[in-house]
Amino acid sequence: MMAQLIRFLIVGGLATVVNYIIFFILYKQFNIYYNLASAIGFLSGLLVGYPLNKKWTYQADSSDKSQILRYGGVYACSLIISIGCLEFFVQVAGVSPVYANVGAIVVTTCCNFIGTKYFVFNNKSSA
Repeated sequence: MMAQLIRFLIVGGLATVVNYIIFFILYKQFNIYYNLASAIGFLSGLLVGYPLNKKWTYQADSSDKSQILRYGGVYACSLIISIGCLEFFVQVAGVSPVYANVGAIVVTTCCNFIGTKYFVFNNKSSA
């Protein structure tokens, strides 16, 4: 499981960079509302993360077409959690959206690993 976690964090790091760059450009350069910019960034990271997690992190069977639906479901829940955290950090805690989005990403990382490992790719091995 440790090797998978490390691979997941590497893929997640790459997806997070894509997510945050898209968010930052949309929010700062185009003045798009921070929740919408965050959601678009999140979906961009999702498009990067799925194929890498499937092939490299979990070495999942390519023939299981339902994986993408389960992956989308896990990340849809994660997106809801992320937007809730972002809204809390900005509206309640008074944190700038630029920093609050980083906090929201941190909060959802554990949910994503557990969801992808046990629900999406159903890979309980430690490889």
